Amino acid sequence: MTDHERPVIYGYMRVQRSHTDEELLALELDLRLFADSEGYRYVTTFQEFESGCTRAFGALVAELTRVGGHHVVVPTMDHLALHPLLQIHLLMKLELDAGAEVFEVLPS
Repeated sequence: MTDHERPVIYGYMRVQRSHTDEELLALELDLRLFADSEGYRYVTTFQEFESGCTRAFGALVAELTRVGGHHVVVPTMDHLALHPLLQIHLLMKLELDAGAEVFEVLPS
């Protein structure tokens, strides 16, 4: 299977002010390693920088819809939202609006 035949997957993470550049690179590397090990073609990472903001999340949903993508990977579900009900809401939005499945990769 060529690289272009592999299904695409997108990363999503919330960036905390306390994260160092090295920590962010390690998180993204974990996402890329997951994608590669599971047979996906990693496209890009959508990053949310403002607490309580969902601008990057909305852009992710729009991109998935535009390209027909159905896979998202996050470092942990806390990157979607800290509150469990909000996590469920965002997971449902990804599933209903883009038919997307979300994978969680706990950092190594």
